[in-house]
Amino acid sequence: MRFEKTSCCSTIWRELFINSPNSSPFLSYEWFYALCNNLLNTDPEVMVFQQNDKPVGIFPAIIENGTLKFLGNERVTDIVDIIYAPGYERQIIEELACFIISRDLRIDLFPLEGDSPLIECFLELIPDVMIEQTDLCPLLSLPGSWEDYLNNLNGKLRHELRRKLRKANGVEMRSMEPEHISILFELMSNSDKNKKRFLTSDVREFFRAITNSFFSNRWLRFHATFLDTQPIGAIFSFQNKKRIYLYNTGFNPEFYYLSPGIVTIGLDIKSAINEGKRYYDFLRGGETYKFRFGAEKRYTVRLTR
Repeated sequence: MRFEKTSCCSTIWRELFINSPNSSPFLSYEWFYALCNNLLNTDPEVMVFQQNDKPVGIFPAIIENGTLKFLGNERVTDIVDIIYAPGYERQIIEELACFIISRDLRIDLFPLEGDSPLIECFLELIPDVMIEQTDLCPLLSLPGSWEDYLNNLNGKLRHELRRKLRKANGVEMRSMEPEHISILFELMSNSDKNKKRFLTSDVREFFRAITNSFFSNRWLRFHATFLDTQPIGAIFSFQNKKRIYLYNTGFNPEFYYLSPGIVTIGLDIKSAINEGKRYYDFLRGGETYKFRFGAEKRYTVRLTR
């Protein structure tokens, strides 16, 4: 096993990504390409691991002032990890641990999911590594039917959701395409002053880039709810395998009486169940509404040294 720092070509990254057990869209070449070109403004070298000259892993990280950090931007990054061919994760992490110890590098790796193979292996291989539970990252397991989902909610939450969906009778959810991204920007800006500040010009360009590339790969799940011709809510999500990742939302406050936020997410969960999805990932943030939909507590993790 050996590794080198290189500007990794898209072919290698994509081939590894397809087979990696943790292949969320956040680990795709398309995600990091958009990130580097629109927010980081860099073409960094990443660590590529090889076995007999065959690439078996990518570690999307950089060394900055003696500290090994993931390549990312906390404004937009919810999950990050290694990308690896099945069965090679232990060898990759052992090689990485030896590199860290030999160079006496500090590490600051965040945000990791709690089941990342990095966590258990680093705790075993690097004596002074520390683990910190960080942000709430609620996860909803989806049953086989909408009725089963409603029955799994407690009585108050079930009654509230049913009542709001009945009140919004006539609201229709539609699939959006990349050219409709301005609808999302408008609804995000109108619904929350923090989101309006978040949508700087570089962040908008980043959103446009991932919208186009994720749409081409069928990872984009961009839905909007309409009352007649008026968009009242938008939900910007990603999907891969049996999992949906709720990335951002926006709502029209003029339609507050219809609870556009609850209605849009409720209709999207219903659609996900009908499509046979197994998980609805609310990603980072402990907002109350996520638990009103039945999500369970889960945390991201930070590894430091």
